[in-house]
Amino acid sequence: MLKQPIARIVANAETIRTRLAGPLPDAYAEYAGEIAGAGKLLLDLLDDMADLEVVEADSFSTTADYIDLSDVARQAAGILGVRAREKGISITTPAPADSAPALAEFRRVLQVLLNLIGNAIRYSPEGTSVDVRVDVNGDRARAIVADEGPGLSLEEQGRVFEKFERLGRSGDGGSGLGLYISRRLARAMNGELSIESAPGQGARFILEVPLDPEG
Repeated sequence: MLKQPIARIVANAETIRTRLAGPLPDAYAEYAGEIAGAGKLLLDLLDDMADLEVVEADSFSTTADYIDLSDVARQAAGILGVRAREKGISITTPAPADSAPALAEFRRVLQVLLNLIGNAIRYSPEGTSVDVRVDVNGDRARAIVADEGPGLSLEEQGRVFEKFERLGRSGDGGSGLGLYISRRLARAMNGELSIESAPGQGARFILEVPLDPEG
């Protein structure tokens, strides 16, 4: 119900910011940009709250699609390519020859990878890189997203998947729900989402889903 009017505010603010409606002093254009940015954050929060309601429902389930994590990872990286370039961050993606056939819902895997890559871009220093790769480990297909950010302590790693946990990052506009929802989605697909990290050494988020044995 709220999304439509907020989206209209964002669209109007963007029109003003880009001066499509006519000349405008820089200060007003910047103000319009701040309005648009705040509106987009609110839309993201509404999306997260809607997803939270879905994944916590007793009836929630996923569909086992035949997918290749390599293809999904490249799509997710492509969607976030502009955001990465704006921050001077490069994304390394799986090569076309790489393959990790899996049985997992395409839409939900894409959602998880968008969250992981988006977080890596958000928390990595300008000029660094985000490495996205896939592999097969036993009966699991895995997608790994590694960044060159500040990394997390063992205590922080234990909290990072909790609901509304943002580890003191109060200025980034995030809801603190993305990783919680992503882990719920991974487990709903009979998989797992985990982290390997250390302070000053970046972070590796690992999405595991069932391998397609005939892929």
